[in-house]
Amino acid sequence: MPTEGLRPDIKGMRLTPYRAYVRHAGWQYLPEKTRAESAIFLGLRHFSHMIDDLRVPLLFSDKEPGVQSSEMTGPAICLAAEDAFPNRRQYNGRLVEPYVDFGFAKNGLDVCWENHKEYCISTKPKELFTTKMIDVVERKVVPYPEGCEYVALSYTWGGIMPEEGALDKKTLPQTIEDSITVTKKLGKRYLWVDALCINQKPWDTLTVEEKAEKTQQLAMMDLIYQCAAVTLVALSGQNSNAGLCGVSRKREMQLHETINGRKLFTIPAVVEDEMAASAWDTRAWTFQEGMLSKRSLFFSDKQLGISCQRFGAPDACDPSCYGHLSDRPMDSFRQLMNGFNLTDTDISVTDPQRILLYTGLIIDYTSRQMSWPSDSLNACLGLLSALQRHLFPCGFEWGLPLRRFPLTLGWSHDWSFPKPERLHKDSPPWDIARPQRREGFPSWSWCGWEGHVTFDQTSLLDGSLVKAGKGRRGRDVKSEMVPEFVGCEGKKLTVNGYVCNFYIRTEPFSEAFLTKPENEDEQPFGIVSERNFPHPYTLKTGEYECLVVERLRHTQDEKFVKDTVYMIVLDWVISQDGRGEVAERRTFVTVQSDVEFEKVKPVKRVVHLE
Repeated sequence: MPTEGLRPDIKGMRLTPYRAYVRHAGWQYLPEKTRAESAIFLGLRHFSHMIDDLRVPLLFSDKEPGVQSSEMTGPAICLAAEDAFPNRRQYNGRLVEPYVDFGFAKNGLDVCWENHKEYCISTKPKELFTTKMIDVVERKVVPYPEGCEYVALSYTWGGIMPEEGALDKKTLPQTIEDSITVTKKLGKRYLWVDALCINQKPWDTLTVEEKAEKTQQLAMMDLIYQCAAVTLVALSGQNSNAGLCGVSRKREMQLHETINGRKLFTIPAVVEDEMAASAWDTRAWTFQEGMLSKRSLFFSDKQLGISCQRFGAPDACDPSCYGHLSDRPMDSFRQLMNGFNLTDTDISVTDPQRILLYTGLIIDYTSRQMSWPSDSLNACLGLLSALQRHLFPCGFEWGLPLRRFPLTLGWSHDWSFPKPERLHKDSPPWDIARPQRREGFPSWSWCGWEGHVTFDQTSLLDGSLVKAGKGRRGRDVKSEMVPEFVGCEGKKLTVNGYVCNFYIRTEPFSEAFLTKPENEDEQPFGIVSERNFPHPYTLKTGEYECLVVERLRHTQDEKFVKDTVYMIVLDWVISQDGRGEVAERRTFVTVQSDVEFEKVKPVKRVVHLE
C-alpha cells in the first residue's frame, strides 16, 4: 500500500469494512434491498492520522456503528465488480484507465437528460444572446448561436492569462486547451471560458460601452453556468497551466492485486473530499461557478466525477449502479431558490430563511481568496443576480439587501481575521487587528474590506427577524431601532437611524460609559465587544459616535431584564464629492447592559455613509 505522508517510524494503517453505498449522496433514501446488496469496502486509515479522531466528535452512520466518517469517504480497497459475490452486486468499484473514459461521462449525462430534465435542464433566456462562445471547431470566439448547447469551464486562473491570439496560435493555458478537447469529446461545438468570452482588458482602458458590457456579463454569470449543458471543473493544480487530469496528462493509477483469483484494487477518496482539498475550492470566483452549475464533470488527479441536481457518481464506480443511485433533490442552489414564494410585496414582512441563506453564502464567499481586491464584488455578481431573481426582488446595494433587510448593515469581521502573518508586525494592537480597506468600495459594505465576515446578531442567527419573539431562558425579546433605508447614490448610503455617543474603555476590561469616567471605580453602562471578539482589538480608549443597527430588548413577565445593542462605530470625513461631511464605518460593536438603552439618549436622524 502507498506510504506517502507517513512518518518513517510509522508503517501501518487500519482497514475498516463498511457498506459502499454510504459514499453516495442521498444514500439515506435507498431501498433496504439495495443497501443489503451493497459491496463491502475496506476504509483506509493511517495510524499516524488516528490522533485526529480524538480531536473531533465521532460521526456515525446509522448502519455503520463505530466507523469514522473519514474512513467511509477516504481511500478504500474493493473487489472488482466481476469478482463480487452474488449478494454484493451494488456499488462495486472498477479500475479506471490513465485517461478519461468519455463513454462514462456521456452515459451519466444521458441518464440525467432522460430522467431529470425538470431539474437539470434550463430554458435558455434571451439574455444569453449578449454573450460570446468559443467555436471549438473553427477555434474562434463568436456571438452566442441561438439555442446552442455549450460547455462551461470553472478553473483556477492562478494569475495566468492567455496571450493575444492564443486561441488561433494554439498557445492557450493547458486547462483551457484541454477543455476544448473535452467539449469535442462530448459532441458539443461551443465552449464558454471567462478568459476569452469576457473582455479582460484593464478596467481603466475600457470605453464606457465596454465597461457596461463587461458589468452585464459578470452579472449574468448565474445564467451562463445554469444554462450550460455541463460545467467542467478543474480540481487539479494551482493555475490554468495544470490542465485537466486524464485529458492531456495521465491520472494517478489505482493499485491492484489478484488474491485467490479475485482482483482487488484501491479507489480514491470521494470527489467531495478531493474538492475540499483543492485550490479550486479556496477561490472566490469559483464559489459561484460551483454553486450555480446544474451539471458538472469534476477532473481530479485520481478520478472523474459527475454530478447533477439529482445524483452523482465517480468513474471509479461501476456504471451498472446508475439505476440504483438515489434520485433525490441535491442540496443545490436552484432547489433552495425554488422553495421560496416571492409574491409577498409587503416590505415590512421579513423571511428568516431568505436572510439566513444570504448570510450563509456571504460568510462562505468572503472566506475565500482572490488575486485582485477590485474583484471583491465582481466575483459574486452572478450569485447576487440569482438571489435577486429568486429571493430578493428589491436587489442589492454593494452586496447588501438593504432595501428590505437594513439589519444586514450589522456584518462584522470574524474573530479569525486578520491573517496570522499580520500579527507579527511591530505595531500597536489596534493597528495589527484592523482589517484593510479596499479602494473603490464603500466602507459600510463587506466588499469594502479585506477578510472573512460574519453576521453575528442574535436576531439573524436565531432566525427571529420579527418584531417580537421568545428568546433564551423564556424571556420576551423585541427588536427595535433598526435603521430605515432612505437611498443609495453611488457609494453614498443614506439611512434614518438612531445615533448615540459612548466613551469606550478598553483596558483592563472592555466597557462602555455614558461619559468619560472620573475614576477607575465608576460603574460602566455596559460591557462592549468588538466584532465577535470578547475584547476589543482595534479601538483605543476614547469617545465614539455610533449608529444603532438593532436593539434587542429582553423582558420577563413584562419587566425589563437587559438590552443588547448592535452598532456601527463611525468616523466622520469630508464626502468624496466635496459636498459636506459623511460617516465612514470604523468597526462593529455590541453593548450589553442591564440598564435601559434610553439612558444613553439616542437621537434619530438622517446619516450619510460612504
